[in-house]
Amino acid sequence: MNRRYGIVSLLVCFLFLTGCVEKEILDDLYIETGKAYDYVGEDKIRGTALFPIYLADKSIQNGTLSAEASSTREVLEKLERRSQQPLVRGSLDVVLIGEELAKKGVIDIGDSLQRDASVGARVYITVAEGEAGELIKGNYGLRGNGTYLSNLIHHNITRRELPETNLHLFLFDYFQQGQTPYLPILKQLSNESVGITGVALFDKDKMVKKIPANDMFFFKLLVDKYAEGSHVIKMGTEKRSGHVEKSIEASVTSLKSKNKIIFKHHSDPVEVTIRIKLRGIIREYTGKKLTPGKVVEVEKQMKKDIEKNCMKMLKEFQEMGIDPVGIGQNQKHGIRGFDFKEWNESIYPRVKFNVDARVQILEAGTVE
Repeated sequence: MNRRYGIVSLLVCFLFLTGCVEKEILDDLYIETGKAYDYVGEDKIRGTALFPIYLADKSIQNGTLSAEASSTREVLEKLERRSQQPLVRGSLDVVLIGEELAKKGVIDIGDSLQRDASVGARVYITVAEGEAGELIKGNYGLRGNGTYLSNLIHHNITRRELPETNLHLFLFDYFQQGQTPYLPILKQLSNESVGITGVALFDKDKMVKKIPANDMFFFKLLVDKYAEGSHVIKMGTEKRSGHVEKSIEASVTSLKSKNKIIFKHHSDPVEVTIRIKLRGIIREYTGKKLTPGKVVEVEKQMKKDIEKNCMKMLKEFQEMGIDPVGIGQNQKHGIRGFDFKEWNESIYPRVKFNVDARVQILEAGTVE
């Protein structure tokens, strides 16, 4: 009997406790979906918060608030003081960092985000050409700018040439020895559209180089596994009627690729071979007829393009002392008592690189 009374009393206590939880009404909140940070001089940054405002006709208006301060924490406090409703970051999709600020260092922003338990580790961080605050104030799509920018990045990761990236991966590469981080670069094309124009490479937390859009295909082959991505191959010229020569091109779409880093640890200098296997299909061919012999030519030319461009990138990374591919991190696993200081100062600058590409065309279209 006493046990039954005890259970009833416990349930009554729970009932009263649930009434003590602070409730929040969504219409009474500003739910941030995007954030932008820019350098404004004198060691100050400008933070711009983006949040959707839901109108009576069910359309979405993009609301923004901006504040300047010397730290991200102070920016948040100033934004709160200027907001008529509480700002919450639980639905943050994307954070944009202006190019000038990215060159000065971004780890303070990354650290602020990871320490906020309401911010997910998979939020996208990007670099913006020009001012991030101006880019985030556009009018993109019908579901709000935060959703538009997040979907843009996600699509280009899964179906195009952008390597996988988010807050967690950026911080992992930053704190990991033997690998340097990278982030996508966004550019406002008009007040209604944004494009991905390349990849920003970092030394520590400072942006030091851009991979242009034309080279993103080869960069992703080096650092990531592929879903889809396209590369146009120059196949020389072909004579047409009237003895007019026309340049021939083949557009190859990658369906699957993988890379493997192979070391000769004890050679002097250390020799590193990156083996890339790619399977793809020919989406377009501008020549007269795509014969089996022409398909073999496409495979050979694709192999040459991959090896040439990837080798060029590896040498540039080596000269700059950065390692977005993670050569040092992979080398560590084959050497007991690996010394990263020695690797960075005297071994990595002398590494001899080789690229071995193996291309297989699975389909050449229904008409040959």
